[in-house]
Amino acid sequence: MSAGRTDLGRSAFTQTLAPLRAMGAHLSRHRALFRRVVVVAYLQMLAGAGAIVLSVATASALLDDGDAGAWLAALTAAVLAVGALAWSDSWLSHVLAYRVIDTIRLAVHEALARLAPSGLGRRRSGETAAAAMSDAEQLEWFFAHTVAQVLAGFAAAATIAAGAVAWLGPPGLLVVAGQLGVLLVPLAGLGTARRQGADLRERVSDLSGTSVEVRQSARDLVLLGRVDDARASLASATSAVQDVRRRVAVRTGIEQAALDLVVAATSFTMLLAVGARVASGDIGAATLPVAVVLAGVALVPVLTVVASLQRVAEMSAAAARIDEVIAAGHAAHRPPTHDGTPSEPDGSGSVDVRGLCVTYPGADRPVLHGLDLHLDGGEHVAVVGASGAGKTTLVHALVRLVEPTAGSIGVSGADVAAEPVERTRTRVSLVDQHPHVFRATVRDNLLVARPDADDDALWRALEDVGLAAHVRSLPDGIDTLLAEHGRTWSGGQRQLLGLARGVLRDPEVLVLDEPTANLDQEAEEAFMRRALALRRGRTTIVVSHRASTIAHLPRVLLVEDGRLAADADHARLTATHPRYRSVLQTEPQTSAPTEERR
Repeated sequence: MSAGRTDLGRSAFTQTLAPLRAMGAHLSRHRALFRRVVVVAYLQMLAGAGAIVLSVATASALLDDGDAGAWLAALTAAVLAVGALAWSDSWLSHVLAYRVIDTIRLAVHEALARLAPSGLGRRRSGETAAAAMSDAEQLEWFFAHTVAQVLAGFAAAATIAAGAVAWLGPPGLLVVAGQLGVLLVPLAGLGTARRQGADLRERVSDLSGTSVEVRQSARDLVLLGRVDDARASLASATSAVQDVRRRVAVRTGIEQAALDLVVAATSFTMLLAVGARVASGDIGAATLPVAVVLAGVALVPVLTVVASLQRVAEMSAAAARIDEVIAAGHAAHRPPTHDGTPSEPDGSGSVDVRGLCVTYPGADRPVLHGLDLHLDGGEHVAVVGASGAGKTTLVHALVRLVEPTAGSIGVSGADVAAEPVERTRTRVSLVDQHPHVFRATVRDNLLVARPDADDDALWRALEDVGLAAHVRSLPDGIDTLLAEHGRTWSGGQRQLLGLARGVLRDPEVLVLDEPTANLDQEAEEAFMRRALALRRGRTTIVVSHRASTIAHLPRVLLVEDGRLAADADHARLTATHPRYRSVLQTEPQTSAPTEERR
């Protein structure tokens, strides 16, 4: 039975530490600073223990013979050392923590970028936000108050225990026994703590996800009369978090009572053991109070370790979720695969897609399977298809928002899989049907496309897309702060802002996904004439269902069931291809944004 419990405890301990070890890998670039933090924390613990013991020794010396000058000098030095080391420990440990958290948070955001959009479609916004923000903040405690302090605590405890044994002889072993007893308390409940920590992070994640969903759907909830349901969902998620927190509080309360019992028992047995030696005349009476205080002081470093272990399960759960997001991001990022030296793009804007296959995670069939197409540099083409045919997946593959499961994509004569994804996105840009408008100025919303653009380039882009007059009419012009998601702008104005970004970026290939969905007929006509004039001689792909949009383009590609079904001009396809006519007649003129569009 004992061996079974030991294996179970070892398993719980190993499982708890595994995610934290993965996060500890981010310490590698900060080893020198980490070593300084451990040393300072170790010296602080020894200085603190020394100050307490010296204060009792000084009092005993004063009562014994009144000569305590040396003891007072030592005590003063110890107190000054405690202050200096405490400040240094706090400063260095937080510098270390924030540097490591910065590394982790960047890794999370890089993973989320690799997962977007397909890998995020099955993840709640609140959950990914929790991984990027609250879970990373949770690990700040781990790096600032756990790792170095645990190592320093063990080292300081061993040092004090060795000193106690050397000074007191056999009674000093009571210090060792007390330290082991303190450590056993949290280790005994580590399995339960781990389960509670994972449960708590899951419940907090669920509450975060529910809160974000309610916030995002507030308008529809009010219009549909479902506010009470949303309130009930939030109350239920909050209650679930509080229930787990209550169970955690009960467990930690029991553990604290057990720790207090071990501390009291250690001090009491030390009093009895040393008192017996004093009574027998083996040691002087002044030793007794110092020895009893030492017994309590020797447990302080171990109690520091225990305080960290009591939160390690919750930190482990946070680390596990962060590690899962980072690992998913790495899995979603296909490394460059090519034979020999990759060719350099020639800048022509030609597009060669051969045998392209894309299957989304968890799907039982591919969205694209064996799609082939070729565009000469400078062509303007339309891509048309029913919902689910694969046209959006095709353009997402071109800008590497999804990675092919088979086949290849060449742009300007170079295989995009042979270059970093960031470089591909400088050569191929997507202006989505619903371009995101940041809560920032108009200027900053443009600079995300080209950070080095000067004012002349920004205004030229606004003029080119027909948005300059509106921006000049704003209170602060180009420096006007826009509302979240651009809610004070119309859908058409947001699309023009997206097009302005595309103009600024001036990529070899520009993809416009449903660019006129929110425009009336007159605005659509002006938009298409302006966009195609700006892209004269530069490859442009327009995804659309609107015949009035498609008619501006000399070539139309019809995608059906993940393959290229037809390639001709709009007039010929309208006259000869029933499926093409059906798509234009049945598809809606606008569509709401969704993660699942393919």
